[in-house]
Amino acid sequence: MAFTVETCPPCNAQGWDVHDIRNSAIQKWRYWANVYGSSYSVNPGLLLSVISIETGGVVTAGPYYGLTQIGTDMLNTYNKAKNTKYTTADLRGNGSLVTTENAAGALGIKIFAEFIGRLIRTLDGTRDNYTSEDLVKQSTTNWNGSIPSCGGEVLYFTPFTAENGGTTTTRATRTSHTCYGQSVYNLMNYASGWCGTSPWYSRELPAVSFTTTYRKVVGKNT
Repeated sequence: MAFTVETCPPCNAQGWDVHDIRNSAIQKWRYWANVYGSSYSVNPGLLLSVISIETGGVVTAGPYYGLTQIGTDMLNTYNKAKNTKYTTADLRGNGSLVTTENAAGALGIKIFAEFIGRLIRTLDGTRDNYTSEDLVKQSTTNWNGSIPSCGGEVLYFTPFTAENGGTTTTRATRTSHTCYGQSVYNLMNYASGWCGTSPWYSRELPAVSFTTTYRKVVGKNT
């Protein structure tokens, strides 16, 4: 049977190994996670957790594009809002606008950080008692492209602000989560002494020495 993180809980420990976010392969992107975490009020540890699951820190990983695995629809939504002309090749560092691995990684983190920051604020604005854990799980589930019928309420939000004469597009989300969101939260929790488990930005993450460790992404067999 195939393993998936896109299904509704409960989630078991079967899955695949990903880097602990303190590993060098993920810490490599700590600078940009700090920059755009601060810009969009998102915990850099959340950004690094999604990078670990999606690509293991490799800009050229597939099947989608860039460090945070951006699909063509998402990139088109971003370009429309910002009035930019980035291509999927730019997200991998071999485009006409972005030609280096570092710049491509920065772009992927920037796009994801704005998306997730705006979604977290949208969710948090719907009630006074949203827990940090639920905000992490539910927001990152939407990034995975999976909006499952796991209960909860359907909401709409604008993932990117308009700039330079661009126009915005709304996107649906749901106040529930899949095993993908659970896995993001678990990675933050493993490193909670370093980054905490809040979705919000509170401080810049410092460099930390860490022995290579892998963590199991959780989900279920289907």
